[in-house]
Amino acid sequence: MFVNDQKDEVLEGVETIEKTDDVQSEVKEESNEVVEEEVKKEETNELGKDEMDMESLLDEHFKKFEQGKIVEGIVVSVDERSVLVDIGFKSESAISIREFSNSNLPEVGSKIKVFIDSVEDGIGRLRLSKKKADFYLNLEKLEKTMEANESVTGILRRRVKGGMIIDLDNLEAFLPGSQISTKPIPNLDQFIGKESEFKIIKIDKERRNIIVSRKQVLIEEQQSRLNGLKEEISEGAELDGEVRNITDYGAFIDLGGIDGLLHITDMSWGHIKHPSDMLNIGDKVKVKVLKFDIENEKVSLGLKQLVPHPWENIETKYPEGTIVSGKVVNITNYGAFVELESGVEGLVHVSEMSWTKKIKHPKQMFKKGDSIKAIVLSTSKEERRISLGVKQMEANPWLTIEDRYPVGTQIKGVVKSITPFGVFIEIEEDIEGLIHISDISWTKRIYHPKEVLKKGDEVDVKVLSIDKTLHRIALGIKQLHTDPWDNLDQKLPINTEVKAKIVKIIAKGVLVDVLVDENTVEGFIPLSHLAIPGLKKAGMAFEVNEELPLKVIELDLENRRLILSVKAYFFARDKNEFNEFVEEHQERVNQKSEKRKALKENLVEEKKEVKTEEPAEEIKAEESTEEVKPEVIVEEVVETEIKQDEVPEEKLDEKVEENTEVVEDKKEDE
Repeated sequence: MFVNDQKDEVLEGVETIEKTDDVQSEVKEESNEVVEEEVKKEETNELGKDEMDMESLLDEHFKKFEQGKIVEGIVVSVDERSVLVDIGFKSESAISIREFSNSNLPEVGSKIKVFIDSVEDGIGRLRLSKKKADFYLNLEKLEKTMEANESVTGILRRRVKGGMIIDLDNLEAFLPGSQISTKPIPNLDQFIGKESEFKIIKIDKERRNIIVSRKQVLIEEQQSRLNGLKEEISEGAELDGEVRNITDYGAFIDLGGIDGLLHITDMSWGHIKHPSDMLNIGDKVKVKVLKFDIENEKVSLGLKQLVPHPWENIETKYPEGTIVSGKVVNITNYGAFVELESGVEGLVHVSEMSWTKKIKHPKQMFKKGDSIKAIVLSTSKEERRISLGVKQMEANPWLTIEDRYPVGTQIKGVVKSITPFGVFIEIEEDIEGLIHISDISWTKRIYHPKEVLKKGDEVDVKVLSIDKTLHRIALGIKQLHTDPWDNLDQKLPINTEVKAKIVKIIAKGVLVDVLVDENTVEGFIPLSHLAIPGLKKAGMAFEVNEELPLKVIELDLENRRLILSVKAYFFARDKNEFNEFVEEHQERVNQKSEKRKALKENLVEEKKEVKTEEPAEEIKAEESTEEVKPEVIVEEVVETEIKQDEVPEEKLDEKVEENTEVVEDKKEDE
């Protein structure tokens, strides 16, 4: 059993071995098959891998040449038309020579950046652009610059509608007109060709637009300067500036970022009419800060404050008695202001202009701009006044007037002017004396000097008195003759009969000239003594130059009054002679009365005609008013006509003829 068992085990072992060998054989065969498959697979994989690697390499290679990319190439050749560039593509590409500036043509063999505009141009070549490459490369720089808020440098090339074109590293950018400056610029051509700093405010890649601003750069610079300037500005500081604008009240000074006002009153110690008299736009000036409001950025400036006040040592500079020269800068009613230096003016009062001339207004002596010499009369530093005199430059002729014209001397003079109270006589240049109206005649009642004298007449006069202090000389004409009133009572006693001519017709009678020896004496005939019954106006019956028979009825030597009478003359005469006199003059009264009556009637008719021609509205309006009788109107017209010839009687005896009127009855005589 054991043996069998062993045999069986051996047999099982052999079988197992056989089976194992079979299995191994099978496995070997299977293994060989697997290996072959794996080898085939590996071979297949390796082949596929190689193919895949090639495709990948090709993909990577061609990705370099995608449209829109910027690549580096080598310049192969350069001719008149194009630049040939090799970027590693299957063929070289040509770029138009126009994309290069003459000063920037590349050399053969040099490397340049180019932009792939398209992959195929129809003949298997790439289409490249140097300009686009520059644009996008520079655009990247500009984008970074814009993000960093930095400035770029460019050149203003030309004007276009709405602004200017700027060259930024061979890129064109647009500068709007509103972004050129912080202030209006009337002429943009002044910027062409000039280099400046700009801020990039917008970039549009799709449209390839770049918008820049010069204004922002200026604002930032201004703000920077302003911040630094604020630290420098303080009251009393002296700064340099430039005149930016001029107005009627002052000038605006640019201090380098902030404007200050220089008021006209702070420009000069002297008087100036307008700021443009001292400054022009663009002038460089040094000014002094008077006041600074840092919150509102307001600066008040001064120019005159840089020099000492001219009135500081005025009394030392212009002591009394000093002869000075200056220019007339202003003329008033009372004098002329003379500028001695900037900020210092003196006054020549009208009374200090001439010793002899009666100056009514300084314009008679001076005009603005005249250069004159004067003497300092007084100086006041506190009141800032300097009194000047011009007449003091010459000797005072009134100091020796008595030596030249002693009282009682008879001299000749010329009538210079006539006034109601007298006549001014020039006895030498600019020296005048006065003949009072009362010193013209002993006998005539003169109501105005022009009755006997006119301007330009040469007359003999007598010096009556001299006042050197008031510069007055009293002259007389009547004093050259004997007074006819002396002993007149002996020559014309009461009841003396005389004949005399009427010289004036007045309201209360007539005036006559009575001849006494070689002189005439004025006499008065009252209205009641003209011998015409019921006579109310002497001019109705008598005429100037008519000779009348008279008798002296009153003679007052003290008051120089001679009263005469026609009635008294005829009192002891034949009655027929008196009646003839009365009838003659009564006829004149009747004739003049008829003329006056006819005048009244004519005026009434004229008044009626005027009324008929008036519009209905005016008639109605008149009907509502108080009615005025034509007779009253005529009477008023006649009275007015008569009064026009009446002259006030000024020199008639105050006791008898006070407040009367002289009548030159020319119209009544008609």
